[in-house]
Amino acid sequence: MVKKFVVWLLCAAMLPAAALAALPAVKQLATTVPVYDPMGGIKMGISGLFERAITVSGTNRTVKLYVPEGAVLGAYMVVMTVPSGVATVPWLVDSGWIGLADREKFLLYVFEPGDSGTWGAADAEQSYIETAYNNIGVNTTAGRGTWYLPPESYYVVGYGPAGAALHKLVMKDPTLVAAAAFVDASDDIGSEYLAQMSSNFFPTPDWNGNAVASSSVPLPVWIISGDISGNTGGVIEYWKKANQTIAHPGAAFQGGQIFLQKEDTLDGYVAGSVSAVAVLEQPNASTDPTLSQKIYEDFISLYTRYGGNVGGNTVGTRAHYATLGVEYKSFPLGGRLREYLVYVPQKAKAAGQRGENVPLVFALHGANLSMYSMFDFSRWWEAADKGGFIAVFPTGLNTNNRTGWNTSATGVDMTFIQMLLDAMKTDYNVDASRVYIGGQSAGCGMSQAVGRNLTLSPNFTAVGCTSFPSSPTNFAGEVLSFYMTYGEFDSTVGSWLLTTPRLADDLTYWITRNHALGTPTTPSSQETIGRHVIYKWDNADRVNVVRYSVTKGRGHSITPDDTKKLWSWYDLWRKDLFGNNVMVGLANCESPSDPALVSGGCLPALAIQFHPTVLNLRETNGVVTAALTAAPGYDLSSWSLSDPMVGNISPVGVVATADGKSYVLTFNESALTSLPTGTHVPVSITANLAANGRHGPVAATTAVRIVR
Repeated sequence: MVKKFVVWLLCAAMLPAAALAALPAVKQLATTVPVYDPMGGIKMGISGLFERAITVSGTNRTVKLYVPEGAVLGAYMVVMTVPSGVATVPWLVDSGWIGLADREKFLLYVFEPGDSGTWGAADAEQSYIETAYNNIGVNTTAGRGTWYLPPESYYVVGYGPAGAALHKLVMKDPTLVAAAAFVDASDDIGSEYLAQMSSNFFPTPDWNGNAVASSSVPLPVWIISGDISGNTGGVIEYWKKANQTIAHPGAAFQGGQIFLQKEDTLDGYVAGSVSAVAVLEQPNASTDPTLSQKIYEDFISLYTRYGGNVGGNTVGTRAHYATLGVEYKSFPLGGRLREYLVYVPQKAKAAGQRGENVPLVFALHGANLSMYSMFDFSRWWEAADKGGFIAVFPTGLNTNNRTGWNTSATGVDMTFIQMLLDAMKTDYNVDASRVYIGGQSAGCGMSQAVGRNLTLSPNFTAVGCTSFPSSPTNFAGEVLSFYMTYGEFDSTVGSWLLTTPRLADDLTYWITRNHALGTPTTPSSQETIGRHVIYKWDNADRVNVVRYSVTKGRGHSITPDDTKKLWSWYDLWRKDLFGNNVMVGLANCESPSDPALVSGGCLPALAIQFHPTVLNLRETNGVVTAALTAAPGYDLSSWSLSDPMVGNISPVGVVATADGKSYVLTFNESALTSLPTGTHVPVSITANLAANGRHGPVAATTAVRIVR
């Protein structure tokens, strides 16, 4: 420690007096006692600059943690290594990172050299970097303890040789990182390590059952170096391939280039074609005082990421609250500050100006998350933009460094939800006949608890949530339709199988409550659409009142696909004049002789045929067409079709035939590269059909031969 202090003094002596005065005091994290303000909402219980000790192979090392005043639980975090030859604290100030953290309210988790004040080679620092990195989120005194709550994914910024060690960790598992920048931190990564990443597989496969190598997982990355040839050039090509940008010409970006993800690629890994690899050749970039701001504001903070398993892990753009007009609101309840976000899309605002009311969706976060993380990760704002509904994101109680929900019938959160609902109806143009509630994980449990609370439940029209079975044995209550999606590799209750006790108990509750026919293991129907296996339980009138689906490849998370499916479920339901929850969307016709077909009271069955009949994805410069027609005995001529998709991929062209009996959809071959190879690969097209003011979702599946 003496050597480190001497190095700090030498560096400090060269700083101007103003800079010295601005240096924050360093406190010891281990002896700090967090103080949580009941009226502070979800603000963290500590703030300032802290040091913590880490023991690596018998050697004492340290990391720094900076928590800005006002940072909230689960705030975004930048994990970084300091450059070589600098003292940590003065550099954090001079580089602008602490100023950025103060303004944007993100955390800094900083890896630093040992007592000598000088970094060793990348290989020599690997053990320290790995230990410090792996400890960040551990729920012990070696990790977050009661001091801070990290986000679900990090931003990573690596400088110099130690940054190369961090770079290697990120390559091995990009799913933990939303975006990264590496400054002179790539030259120590040779072709041998890059080759290893092609044979380093995640423990669970993707939604097609295929093993996933580290090298195939996308991550937005900015490579900054004084020399972009040699090993650094190989690293750049590695990331360009992972982000499928190889064939895309680079555009100018901050004095360098940026290579954008090709349109309609990486379906399931990226929400839209938004990933990128930026490259800047700049000597001594780590000494550029403007670089930190460019890295944060112009690149890494544009992204977010969520999901545990590689097959349910999604990179996407981060919501910009000011641009979207997201509103932060709060009110006191029981001596605590209760907080929530409200999003009113342009369609809902326009409806309000016309004197029309719109649906309201409650989206509840999981344990140790918040309204902010639920907003960003679930991407409900995008569904709201399309569906024209208002979305509200409540935050559970801050219980000393964690957030959660009190699901008891008399708990304070039931009062919170009722007060929040009342406020939303008062402040916004809410259609009281179309109010829906759902959430992720513990938010799913809370949503179901609201549905079981017979004082609150009549306010809601449907429940739809992800990842958390929850049930009682009292089956009383009005019909309240229920839909839950669950991950193939979600181990919350052991398994997704219908025979899993906790899952079966949950389904039993909703089947019984909603007077559906069958048991958990005997659904009315089962179908596979893309990566979703969907089970339905109907009542005696053939109304689908309970639905459960398995998202292949996903663990304990929520994907953009799940959010879309939940909104499609909500959109089928509204209250009638007597307050009963009724399905207004259309169900599928049982057969061409179904009496409801004549009046447009059920959805016709569809068939698809691809051309060419064999999809050759060795070359992806052409197009594929799909003819979507009515199945034998049905007619499409009186129906309008919208939103046809293969997975998340939209066609580049949709043309109705002259007789109106079929539609021809055109897809770019490059958009279909996520489909697996095989002789009988099931490929589904989903869409919406509408006629006479009524609508409903439809799907058609066919087996296709796909070669590469």
